[in-house]
Amino acid sequence: MHNLIVSEDKMNEDEIRKEKIRNLLTPDVIVCKSCREKYKAETSCAVCGVNMLDPEYKGMVYECPVCGKLYCEGCWNKAGHKEQATKGIFH
Repeated sequence: MHNLIVSEDKMNEDEIRKEKIRNLLTPDVIVCKSCREKYKAETSCAVCGVNMLDPEYKGMVYECPVCGKLYCEGCWNKAGHKEQATKGIFH
């Protein structure tokens, strides 16, 4: 039973951390270079690898509702999702 509680706590911590990082993926938030590198794995496009925390990235960020992977606007549109979704999760 104790292992189950610890496991649930770890899952909650991971979800909170993931949500905090995702909240950074808005055009009005700028982070320092060391943080962009630190969170690169969590904020990069699953296809092309562009770091969407980079201030040079101006597109929208899309998230797959099934697996939770993030995609840049270009890769999302190339995959044929453009017709299915008119807005990203962050605008």
